This record gives sequence, C-alpha cells and structure tokens, in this order.
Amino acid sequence: MKKGSYSHNYNPERLRQLIQEGRTAKEIMKDLKISKYSLYEHLLMLQDEDRELYTIDGLFDIPSEEERKWMKYKKNGVIFSERMLEFTGFKPGDAFEMVVEEDRVILKKI
Repeated sequence: MKKGSYSHNYNPERLRQLIQEGRTAKEIMKDLKISKYSLYEHLLMLQDEDRELYTIDGLFDIPSEEERKWMKYKKNGVIFSERMLEFTGFKPGDAFEMVVEEDRVILKKI
C-alpha cells in the first residue's frame, strides 16, 4: 500500500521507525500529526502489511479521572463569559498569554 493511498497521513516507513525506536502513542501522534484513532488505524494497516504484531505504549490507555475532567478544554480552550469579564477591563475576543507560576496561573493580555 502506498503512502496516503488509504488513510490520511499514512506513512508506513516512518510509523515502523517510530515503533522500533520505542516511541509512545503521544509521541507518534505528534510526529505524524494524526489522532489516536488514526494511529490505531495506521497500526492495523502496518501490521497487516508486515504480517507482524507491533505494540505502542499508551495507545490503549484509558484516560484517568483527572484527564477526563480537563478534556473538554483541549478543544475550545478556557472560555470566559462576558459577565465574568464585565469588571476586569477585558472584553470578548481579547487574547491572552498564559504564565504558570508554582500554584497559580496568570493570564496576560497580548
């Protein structure tokens, strides 16, 4: 199967290399710019092509309670309502830089 002939960004040579290097699912997804579902699909295609079973650490891990709690913010980021911003001097559409200092998060308007 040729690169890109079946699934988005399918690159069997690169995937095989990353697996052999012992990369985790997160590292492979970032490198190949694919989702977890696509990685699973690519892994199945590679295993079928090579007639070999590969293991990728983290691919089938279930998110912890803490990770699930924050998943909704990954897609949209942190959203403040107009009412929350009403007395801050900020307005809808303002952009912020996030600074993390020990036990607090500071938003600086940019």
